[in-house]
Amino acid sequence: MGGANQFARLLDDVGVARRGVVAALLRNTPEMLFANRGVTWSGRRFTPMSWRWTPEECDYVVGNCEAECFVADAQFAEAALAAAHHVPPERRFAVGGEIEGFRPYRDVEAFASGPLEDPRSGDVMMYTSGTTGRPKGVLREVMPEGPPPTMIAQAGMAMFQAFLPDTGEAGHHPGSHLVCGPLYHSGPSTYCDGALLLGADVVLLDRFDAEEVLATIEKHGVMSVFMVPTHFVRLLRLPEATRKRYDLSSLQLIMHGAAPVAVEVKRQMIDWLGPILFEFYGGTEGGGCMIGSRDWLERPGSVGRPRPGLSMHILDEDGLEVAAGTEGGVYFPLSESPFVYKDDPEKTLGSRRDGLFTMGDIGYVDREGYLFLCDRSADVIISGGVNIYPAKIEAVLLALPFVADVCVIGVPNDEWGEEVRALVQLISPEDLPDRDTVDQDGARSEILSQCRSQLAGYEVPREIEFRADLPRTETGKLARRLLREPYWEGRQRRV
Repeated sequence: MGGANQFARLLDDVGVARRGVVAALLRNTPEMLFANRGVTWSGRRFTPMSWRWTPEECDYVVGNCEAECFVADAQFAEAALAAAHHVPPERRFAVGGEIEGFRPYRDVEAFASGPLEDPRSGDVMMYTSGTTGRPKGVLREVMPEGPPPTMIAQAGMAMFQAFLPDTGEAGHHPGSHLVCGPLYHSGPSTYCDGALLLGADVVLLDRFDAEEVLATIEKHGVMSVFMVPTHFVRLLRLPEATRKRYDLSSLQLIMHGAAPVAVEVKRQMIDWLGPILFEFYGGTEGGGCMIGSRDWLERPGSVGRPRPGLSMHILDEDGLEVAAGTEGGVYFPLSESPFVYKDDPEKTLGSRRDGLFTMGDIGYVDREGYLFLCDRSADVIISGGVNIYPAKIEAVLLALPFVADVCVIGVPNDEWGEEVRALVQLISPEDLPDRDTVDQDGARSEILSQCRSQLAGYEVPREIEFRADLPRTETGKLARRLLREPYWEGRQRRV
C-alpha cells in the first residue's frame, strides 16, 4: 500500500526510531490501514486505541504505551487533546479535520509511495477491553526480527487459508473482505490484515447497521467478514422479508469470536446462510482454538480444538491436568509468544502457571479434545460454595423470543455469599409481530418457567430486573463489571 509507505517515511522524517511506538485514535478509514501497515512494516510498534474510551483513558494509554507519535481523527478531538501532551507537536497528526496543536495528516503526501528500502517486521501492542478495570497493554517481551509481514497478519492469512483452501492457489482472487467491526480491536484488524495479504479488496464500514451490512455484501460481492455474536443477533432480528431481499450468494466465510455465542443464535445463522461460520477462540494475549460449522453442528457450543502445533491444558486449582469432561482453567503455552501486561506485574503473574498462561476462562474438553467454555473465572457466581456460570443461564434466557439481551450477575447475599440476578432487556413490541405487548409480569413468569425447566434450582435467578439497555463493549462483550459494581458498593467481592 503506497499510503502505508508514505506514512513510514513520514515517521523517519520526524525521528521516530525503529521500535518506536505510534498510537492511533482513528475510525475505520484508509488512514487507519495506512498507519497500521506503515508502522508494523517499518520495524515499529503500533497501538490502536478505542474511540469509545473516555479522554482520561486515552490520556492513560498514550502515556502508558510510551507513544512517540500520535495520529487522531478530528471527530475525537476532545480525547486527542487530553492525551496530546505525551507527544511533541511535530509528531501529532490530525485526520479528517483540524485539531489544535496537531499537524494535518496530508503532510504524508510529500513522501514517496514506492516500496520501502529496508522493510522490517514490527509489532502491535493492543490494550485489553477494560471490562475488568483500566485497559491493560499486552506487550510482547521480544520484538520480532526479520522482514514483514507481522505475526498477527500472518495469523489472519493462515486462518483464511485454513477455511478457504482456494485462496492459496495461483491466480485466485479472494474477492472482497468486509470490515464491519472497529479496526482498533484484534479480531477485525487481524482478519483484515490477512485478507489484504492474500490480495483481497477491503470494504470498510464505520459502524454496524444490520441491513446496510446485507446491502454491502450484495453490492460488493463480499466473500468474507469478521463478526461478533451481537452482530448475529441484530441480523436475525431483521424481518425475514428484509433478509431475503439481498443476494448473499458471494459470502463464503464468516469468522467470529471475541465473545460467547448462544447455541440457538449460531444455529439460526447456519440455517440461514449455510455452514460458512468459523469460530475462533483466543485473545490479544495469544492462544487459539477454531471450529467449522459442520464440526460445531455435531458438538453445539464447542469453540473447537487448538490450531495445529498448539497445545491446550485444562488445570484444576492446584495446577494439575484434569480428565476429559471435568471443568478447569483453560491454559496455553506461554513460549509461543511471551508477553506481559505492561506495568502490571501482579496481573502478569496471576495469568501464568508453570510456563502456561490463561485468559481467565473456565472450560472442559470432550474425549476428542474439543473445548467447551463455561465462563470467565471473574464472572463465576459462588453461592453456598457452588459455582454458577452466568453464560449458561444467559443462553437459556436469550432463547426466549421477547428477550433482546441479558446479563446475569452475582449480587450480595448474607446467607449464601452471592445470589443470581438477571438483568433483562426486552425486545420492543414492534419487533414482535405475534405479540401485542411485552408485559413485564408476563415476561417474568415465562423467564422463570424457562429457567426452572432447563436449569438446576440453584441456577434459577432469585430476582429479575428489566432494563431499557444493557451496555456492551465494542467487541460484543457485556460490560458486566459496570453493571455489577453498584450492588457491591462498600462490600468486598473476590476478583
